[in-house]
Amino acid sequence: MSKGYPIGPRLLKAREASGLSLSDVAGKTELSKGFLSRVERGLVSPSVDSLIAICEVVGLSMEELFAKPAYQITRASERQRAVLPGEMIIDTLLTSSTEKHVTVIETTAGPTGTGGDALYSMPTECEVCYVVSGSIEFILDGEVLLLASGDALTFNGTTPHTWCNVSATEDVRILWVLAPALPNPWIKGTIVGPREIPI
Repeated sequence: MSKGYPIGPRLLKAREASGLSLSDVAGKTELSKGFLSRVERGLVSPSVDSLIAICEVVGLSMEELFAKPAYQITRASERQRAVLPGEMIIDTLLTSSTEKHVTVIETTAGPTGTGGDALYSMPTECEVCYVVSGSIEFILDGEVLLLASGDALTFNGTTPHTWCNVSATEDVRILWVLAPALPNPWIKGTIVGPREIPI
């Protein structure tokens, strides 16, 4: 089989998800346990008939077995601008605009750049602020936290917050990870708070 189709691991995963042992599959397909084990480890290529029989037992369709993994590449030159609160900052979207599970945004803030004087909140359950370089002062519902390069803060995105670059001479880079994904991170109107701009 082509290296582009890792059928062995997919069959193993489907069998384990079905709660079946190798003996169970062997009994229902009339194939030996040793052969099935080698198939799952990618050491042998089963015939089409054997493959169909195995798939039927473990509850995996042929379409699922040979499906290519879904992925999307966001090129640096193609990033979309995200519209978030702030002054003297540039926000770009790292994840695809159609991604529904997580939103990842990179913020570059100039000296004294800030998320704004007013606290704001995001419509997401979990938000992670990771400082790539520089240092920021983070205000979380009134509590002031100092985050330096390499520090990460995890909190509920609905909690009112804001932040600012503490340096008057250096830029700061921040990665924001939000889950579930923001509904429209590249369009105005996704922020909840005094700075919200309706769509």
